[in-house]
Amino acid sequence: MKTMYERVTFVLAAAVYLFFHLRGGKTIGEMLTGTIMQLLTTAPYCIGFTWILTRMISYPHHGKELAWDRIARIFFAIGIFFGFFFALYENADHAENERLRQEQSQPSILTTRNPEHAPVHRKKAPLD
Repeated sequence: MKTMYERVTFVLAAAVYLFFHLRGGKTIGEMLTGTIMQLLTTAPYCIGFTWILTRMISYPHHGKELAWDRIARIFFAIGIFFGFFFALYENADHAENERLRQEQSQPSILTTRNPEHAPVHRKKAPLD
C-alpha cells in the first residue's frame, strides 16, 4: 500500500466486510454477540477459500507470494460474499419461523368446528 488511494480502498473493503457481517439485535450486546458469532462462523470458510485462491493466483507466477494487502483484499471479498449469503439464509429462516408462529397462533377452520357436526365415518358392510 504505497498510495493514499490504496489505503482508502483497503479501509473501505474492511468496513464493507464488517458491514456485511453486522447482525441486528435489541441491545448493543446482542448486536455485538451476533456480529462476533457471524464473523467466527464464516472465518474458516473465508480463510480456506483465500488460501486456495492465493495458491491458484501464485501458481502461474512460479510460486511468488502475493503482498499481504492483496491477500487481505481477497479475504474481504470472499468474506463479503459469505456474509451476504449467510444473512440471506438467516433472514429466510427468520421469516419462515415467523410464518409458522403466526399459523399456530391463528385458529384453523378445521380445528374450530363443533365436534357434534363432524362427519361420522362408518365402516361399510362387506358385499355378499
